[in-house]
Amino acid sequence: MQFIKKYWLYASILIAVIAVIAVIITYAVKPALFDFILKPSQRTIYERNFKDNPEKLGRWNNLLSIALKDNVVTNKHTAERVISSNQKPFTAGYLINLQLGEVLMSTVDSQDSWILEARDLDGDLLKDAQLQNDSLILNYKSDKNIKVRIILQAKLETESTTDFKIYTLPQYDFPVAGKGNTAIQSFWGASRGGGSRSHEGNDIFAPKGHPVVAITYGTVSSIRNRGLGGKQVWIKDYDNGYLHYYAHLNDWIVNEGDMVWSGDTLGYVGNTGNAKNTPPHLHFGIYKNGSAVDPKPFIWKTQVPENKISLPQLINPRANGFAANLRTEPSSSSDILQDVKTAPVTIIGNTGNWYHVRTSTGLSGYMHQSVLVEQ
Repeated sequence: MQFIKKYWLYASILIAVIAVIAVIITYAVKPALFDFILKPSQRTIYERNFKDNPEKLGRWNNLLSIALKDNVVTNKHTAERVISSNQKPFTAGYLINLQLGEVLMSTVDSQDSWILEARDLDGDLLKDAQLQNDSLILNYKSDKNIKVRIILQAKLETESTTDFKIYTLPQYDFPVAGKGNTAIQSFWGASRGGGSRSHEGNDIFAPKGHPVVAITYGTVSSIRNRGLGGKQVWIKDYDNGYLHYYAHLNDWIVNEGDMVWSGDTLGYVGNTGNAKNTPPHLHFGIYKNGSAVDPKPFIWKTQVPENKISLPQLINPRANGFAANLRTEPSSSSDILQDVKTAPVTIIGNTGNWYHVRTSTGLSGYMHQSVLVEQ
């Protein structure tokens, strides 16, 4: 019996070693078999095509390094027509300041020809887009204010002119039924108490008795009638760890412990508490770890941008030498990156009346259509 136990142990170890070696070999030959476990990025999957072609891989990686140096700034609602060719593959980076509460969205009509990513300023991947119905869709939110660099890169040998969008959406729905941005008439940071404190929320004005609603799935954690807030309802969002604060209510219709979904009525607009001498409104706040955060980015309604102007595609463009400024944004008030003078440029896209161009030195920016001509 002892003999059997001894050699059974050795046999088990040998089988385990063989199994590990088999897994390693299988992964080296067919890494796609492990994608459902390892969940590699779209870039990693695409780069498998260059396993035996280091020259193409080097070209591909060089295009990424160019985009990681771009200082183009997006205003959070950008629609651009982008152009890629076999000779000049599209690559670009776009900087965006993402606030806590905003959801970063970016899309490109793809046919699986592009890589779209969100990266931090160190170049580390935060999230990559996924293909859905022939479009790449990037959806990213952060638990803090952060500057993000969006990378859009055409796969090699791609011939494509397509639409690309960057915008933000609020993380939550609006807390007053049927109302929107214009109903917010007092914002975070406004002076209160003769300057002794600052406003830690948004005041959303509506008639007394107008419904206030849950903005996401959650649980009623507390109901109170006291202090500055008067009649109050507190909702716990377990998915994100936030507390939602509804104050100055005329009344509530929920109980502690109730589960609520977005759009469920919690109570009604009023002017209780220290709002008794003001028009009826909802004081809406958001708290995390006991501290208030600006609720506006969480609820501010936005629209998907559209690029309604299609500029002519110049074949051999150059700057005309008259105020031929390369700018960080498609706006005459944005920072100037360089006076291009009469140098040639490559057009890689356009938005509104502005061309997105890249200079012969690799610098990317925007130039107004009026300062570009055919050579």
